[in-house]
Amino acid sequence: MPKGGREGLRGRGKVGPEDCQGLVRAPESQRAFRQWLLARIDEAASLPSPHRFSRPQEFVDGGRLVASVGGLAEAVEWLCRLARPLDGSRARTSLPAHPPPRLFCRERISAERIIGAFLEKEEGDRPAPALGSFGSYHFPGEWHNRLVLGDSLLVLESLLFRENRGGEVQAIYFDPPYGVNFPSHFEPFARRRSGEEKDEFERVKAYRDSWEFGLSSYLSHLRERLLLCRELLNQTGSLFLQIGEENLHHVRTLLDEVFGEKNFIRLISFRKTSALPGKLLRGVSDYLLWYAKERERIKYQALYQRKRPGTEGATNYRWVELEQGSCRKLSPEELADPGLLPPGARIFALGDLRSAGASNTGSFAFSFRGEIFRPYANSHWKTTREGMERLARMGRLVVTGRTLMYKRYLSDFPVVGLTNHWADARPSFQRNRRYVVETVERVVERCLLMTTDPGDLVLDPTCGSGTTAAVAERWGRRWICVDAGCVPLALTRLRLLTAVFPDYLLRDPEQGPTVGFLYARRQNAKGEEIGGIVPHVTLESIAKDLPAQEEVLVDCPEEAHGRIRLSGPISVEGLLPTSAEDEESSEEDPSFEARMREVLHLSPVFEASGRRRIALQKLRKPDKSCLLGAEAEVAGRRVGIAFGPKRQPIGESLVRKVVREAERMGYQDLYVVGFGIDAAGLDCVRRQQRAGVRLHYVQASLDLLMGSLLKSTRSSQIFSLSGIPEIRVKSLSGGEEELWKVEFVGMTVFDPEKEAYERRKAEESPAWFLDADYDGRCFVPIGAFFPRTEAWQVVGRALGGVMTDRMQRQLTGRVSSWFRPGRHRRIAVKTMDDRGTELLVVRSLPRERAK
Repeated sequence: MPKGGREGLRGRGKVGPEDCQGLVRAPESQRAFRQWLLARIDEAASLPSPHRFSRPQEFVDGGRLVASVGGLAEAVEWLCRLARPLDGSRARTSLPAHPPPRLFCRERISAERIIGAFLEKEEGDRPAPALGSFGSYHFPGEWHNRLVLGDSLLVLESLLFRENRGGEVQAIYFDPPYGVNFPSHFEPFARRRSGEEKDEFERVKAYRDSWEFGLSSYLSHLRERLLLCRELLNQTGSLFLQIGEENLHHVRTLLDEVFGEKNFIRLISFRKTSALPGKLLRGVSDYLLWYAKERERIKYQALYQRKRPGTEGATNYRWVELEQGSCRKLSPEELADPGLLPPGARIFALGDLRSAGASNTGSFAFSFRGEIFRPYANSHWKTTREGMERLARMGRLVVTGRTLMYKRYLSDFPVVGLTNHWADARPSFQRNRRYVVETVERVVERCLLMTTDPGDLVLDPTCGSGTTAAVAERWGRRWICVDAGCVPLALTRLRLLTAVFPDYLLRDPEQGPTVGFLYARRQNAKGEEIGGIVPHVTLESIAKDLPAQEEVLVDCPEEAHGRIRLSGPISVEGLLPTSAEDEESSEEDPSFEARMREVLHLSPVFEASGRRRIALQKLRKPDKSCLLGAEAEVAGRRVGIAFGPKRQPIGESLVRKVVREAERMGYQDLYVVGFGIDAAGLDCVRRQQRAGVRLHYVQASLDLLMGSLLKSTRSSQIFSLSGIPEIRVKSLSGGEEELWKVEFVGMTVFDPEKEAYERRKAEESPAWFLDADYDGRCFVPIGAFFPRTEAWQVVGRALGGVMTDRMQRQLTGRVSSWFRPGRHRRIAVKTMDDRGTELLVVRSLPRERAK
């Protein structure tokens, strides 16, 4: 029997790393073995406990038996061994005890598709921009940028172990909670259309920043994710971690442990959004800790800023040479506004011609305008006598006092290198922010431009309002953004769908951004450099009559004109499938149910609409054995509480079962708590509202899947009561062509104070989306409607002034345009509430149209 076969797992105990990798050294064989193990893990996980095969499964490579696994535990053990290095270096992150989770594609959104569908309707009866006047960047392999809902730890595990993306990520921008118990309450989707009065919007907790065991829990949370981030990074890649001053030193120590002290690159400071007043010195800075995967191999491109006289990097540019050759100092007004200078004027600084250290060849006397100049003691001229004479002929020499210096024109090198203090990266006003804490785009932009090329992959484990995604989209980088909160993903979707980006010229439009942008040297009428290539004239190049070097400003590529660039296609994914899968065979998890009861004890509140709350009292496990996970009292009434699956949405089968159980137990109200609910389950809840037991769906925060590191309190907003969307589907009667349209009527919500249902208008919802040909698995919208905001205004202006009003009327309403039925003859409407909860309503279109 070959080494590593049945005896390898059973006869000799655990298999050593050399046993696993020694038999599959070839990269192709290792990849095949890894894929085989992942397939066996999926297969075994679907079997009843203890997840063992009826007979051992064998992997054969080149006629040799490499491994034989009898069940789930052995397959996971083999995969863990395969992940470990042989050379004794820092241990690679090993696979956890559970199989790597799958990421399910729940939605594919495309701004091009939505705008194209809108313009097709417009072109039917009135002029509209041509469909070819807009587009987006595309990448080889039909790549879709990815927006993932779920705990970042589980998502990173899936990317690393299931998708084998180790080494693919070029840059990671990680902006975790700062570990300071930040309250993070804000009002999402609160920006109304102009001229409308502001209502009292829902105050939502963006994320939890309270930790069960304080700093220890916080650092453990970070460490788990940083270990996975390190493995996902390319050898030339970089990680930027944003943090406040309170825990900066702790987090840097942690990063030294994970990445190694030698891979620390720089500490970057920038202005944060606000500073609390106090008796002592105010803190106004946040920080970036920049680490490389391998410092010696890091990808880095210098960034520059335009020089402006009197500012950082150009403080010495206080002189001007007029067109006739005379020189003088700049006036304060000219220093503040160089545009006041007369035509032909050239701003310059005085450059020192001496270098420290005595030199026999460089300490000569030099005659200029009848005076003799020598370098000071223990110094020498920076150039030769011939070089000095050339400087004199070119009018570059100038005498100040008794010192000979040379003119460094601002145009010699009109930019200055960026430092690690970004004082110009100032935050926006509070009213312009989308999120409770929103990083300035310029900060993320500089990080990505310094360390990535167009087409590189960027990862953000804490998406927030989508700043990393927006910046990566602007600069032609591929991206994956992750967040455990529904609101951040909702805000990111809205931000990207309605954004317009500069359309940079590509070296090869057929291949997309991966081959890079075009740069050119250009000057304006005043002779100022305004292009992406600038000269770098040095003293040496002047003195030796050498051609000037050139520097590329990576943030100034050439722009195309005549086309509107929108966001590229986006895949919205999650840890839960779209619909409940085989609920009959899903195993109950007593520990999960106990964990949910424990969280309810700590946070016994269901958040309802209109800032109302349902307080649970006397929470306990039901006395009788039943399907319900808990019971409680609300305003003196007994209510039942059922928990949905941990890894699946709530489906129709589960809803029916718990309703029957609630009726048997005599509950008047039943709350079904889950991380998601599919369309069939939601429709069952809607129908049940008209029956005996009042049934309510409660959305649980996905950060519960992070385990017990986060602290749960009454103010944590972990559970929120969802409404039920109502839609109408209408057909066009009497027409030759079969056409349909959808009306979003509104949301039916429960008022706990009145103990009754009420209807909220569609105009009060932040967003709703329409898929006119739903396949039952992946939602592909052709319409995106934002009733409360002017979200489409930027796109409308870009398409043309007249289109702004048209888009505002059509894409902010409650009724879709007419559309043709698809081959599935099924439509789906996805609604979104103030807490980012997404609910899906599906309707089949009858074969015979209604008359």
